[in-house]
Amino acid sequence: MMELKRVAYGVIMAATLIFVRFIDIHVYNMPTFLSIIVLILIMVVSYKLVDRSPFFDKQITRNTYYIMNTLIITLLILAFYAIES
Repeated sequence: MMELKRVAYGVIMAATLIFVRFIDIHVYNMPTFLSIIVLILIMVVSYKLVDRSPFFDKQITRNTYYIMNTLIITLLILAFYAIES
């Protein structure tokens, strides 16, 4: 059994990177240092929210964990390439 929290951590890392990249390309051309600071801030706040939420303490099976990760990674790759074009 795996915790749903582990899936949430992966989503936070990838989604934050895509979100900051979107802002960098389409909204405001940020310097690299500022991008890293924004990434860190968003990730820390998101991790704190996930840690405090009892919803993410649920146990999921290993197969569900792998299926969720595969779907999430596929969607994030598609989103990353959609932002680039």
